Amino acid sequence: MYPISPLFAELLRQPDREFKVKVNIDGTEYDDSVIVDFIIDNSITSLDGFELGTAIPSTLTLTLRTNYIIPSNAKVIPYVALSTAGLTWEQTEIPWDQMNVPWDGSGTGWLPLGEFYVDSREKIHDVWTFTCLDKLVFADVAYISSLSYPASMQAVWNEICSRLKFAYDSSVQINPNYRVEVGPAGYTMRQVLGYIAGANAANVIVGKDGIVRFKRFSNSEKPVFDMTSSDYIRAVQTNPIKTYTKVVVTYNTEDQLTYESGTGDENHTLNFENPFMSQAMVNDLQRIINGFAYLPLSMDARGFPQLDHGDIIGFEQDEHTTWLETVTTWADTHIPWDGIMQYKTAILRQSFSFKGGLKMTIESPSVSEQQSEFMLEGSLTQQVNKIDKTAIKEGKKYYGATITRAEGLIIERDDHLSKAVFNSDELSFYANGNRALWFDLPSRKFKFEGDLEAAGGTFTGTLQGVDGIFSGDLQAVGGTFTGTLQGVNGTFSGTVQAGRFEGGEIYGSYIEGASILGSSIRTAPNGERIELDPFGFRFYDDYGARRVELGTNPSAGISGHTYYDSSSRSQGLIYAIDSQLHVIGTNDLFMRALNGRTIFQGTVDFSQATVIGI
Repeated sequence: MYPISPLFAELLRQPDREFKVKVNIDGTEYDDSVIVDFIIDNSITSLDGFELGTAIPSTLTLTLRTNYIIPSNAKVIPYVALSTAGLTWEQTEIPWDQMNVPWDGSGTGWLPLGEFYVDSREKIHDVWTFTCLDKLVFADVAYISSLSYPASMQAVWNEICSRLKFAYDSSVQINPNYRVEVGPAGYTMRQVLGYIAGANAANVIVGKDGIVRFKRFSNSEKPVFDMTSSDYIRAVQTNPIKTYTKVVVTYNTEDQLTYESGTGDENHTLNFENPFMSQAMVNDLQRIINGFAYLPLSMDARGFPQLDHGDIIGFEQDEHTTWLETVTTWADTHIPWDGIMQYKTAILRQSFSFKGGLKMTIESPSVSEQQSEFMLEGSLTQQVNKIDKTAIKEGKKYYGATITRAEGLIIERDDHLSKAVFNSDELSFYANGNRALWFDLPSRKFKFEGDLEAAGGTFTGTLQGVDGIFSGDLQAVGGTFTGTLQGVNGTFSGTVQAGRFEGGEIYGSYIEGASILGSSIRTAPNGERIELDPFGFRFYDDYGARRVELGTNPSAGISGHTYYDSSSRSQGLIYAIDSQLHVIGTNDLFMRALNGRTIFQGTVDFSQATVIGI
């Protein structure tokens, strides 16, 4: 129950109370001049009975008469207050030091009714109707944990709340010894929050102030609010008092594996699903709620906005009768002399509606004893149940395998380290969320992403590399390589026989073959070396200076040698043209036979030169 001031509590009991309302939408306040009405629906059960481990978003349906544009997913906070305009001294029984009433009669402080976010809207003329949900709706996303497992339930709870930016209060009490043994793959964050709450005898709700809370239940629960017969309009008991003495938890829904604790028939058994629980947890839970009871009912009452769904409330009911109308025995008649009976129930569903005044509807449903004990199945029901047990269900995990409409067959580890997807359009293996091996349907090719390591075996046939890099040792026993083979690092051992190498670099001490074709051959990367390329043959000294060059000049129709000094300046050349061999010195031409004669054979023509020294 949300805390309120004594003045607020006093005015709520007044028969002529007058409510004031406003709503804050993304920081802009709208008063009762534009608010037509609103309805707030809260629930901690999705079944016709009491549940543990739920996390059900509350719903606000707000109707405004406005022309303002409300943004998508806008935060909406409705408020109520009580007017003090007509308050008299005789109407209050509040101590003087607690009588904090504004003298201007403006009213009590504002009580928030929850934080909601716009989900959908509808407009009729100038009237907008907004459907809003509380922040638990943001938890309807897949939970992919980054924790190491086993992990404590507290660590899992904190990781989810941190990601969703959920604040929670001291009502969230998680047993420090409770753990989640394996990564909760295939669940949403909201499911996991509910499972953790269920293991700790609680449900998850979002309070009126937007704080996440536990609604805990035990056999020692006391009412947080008591109603008199004037506080409600109608209260109808729908079943006898419901009491729980036994707990059955299904931790594996596929194989219907359960843990049980306590004794009792089906009518006194609390059944729910929780894959995180162990036998010890179920034993603890049974000790906490053993004997927990509530009266199933449906009630229409005056609005008490401080009440939360999950609260335990007490109420009185006038059941007086006459002696003649009493048909029970004296020992079995438990009616007080004034005829006012006191009952206790749990608010499992709650609805506030405002339209000038505030009305509250409370429901506390339960499954009847006959429904619990006599669950007769017809032939059709039996067949459906049989199919339900034997059929593979969409979206259910079977030892890591799941079938979905979107992806077909999925096989995934709980820690998401590996996953395989198989359908008519995709055959893929994933590692750490990235595709590692897949069949590229348009190109009709299998593709790898990452390293391909062969621990053993033989490749036969044709291995064709379209793109990529081979590193390490590649040893071929047989077969043919076609396409581009690029060696970045590693060693080729044995005999490599190929018709053609293109691009890249070849390192080796011995190459034997018929021909080597390429753009450049050099004996060293720098310093003293010989280079061969399509333009000629050159020799460089230790300092990288070009000293000798052999080549051709196709445009001049000549070929020959050129000689250079240590500065790569031409000193002379020998070249051939049609019918002539030329020997030319850039400066002096010196011809000498060191140990013999210089012999000229044929005609020596000095007609075009000056001859000296003869």
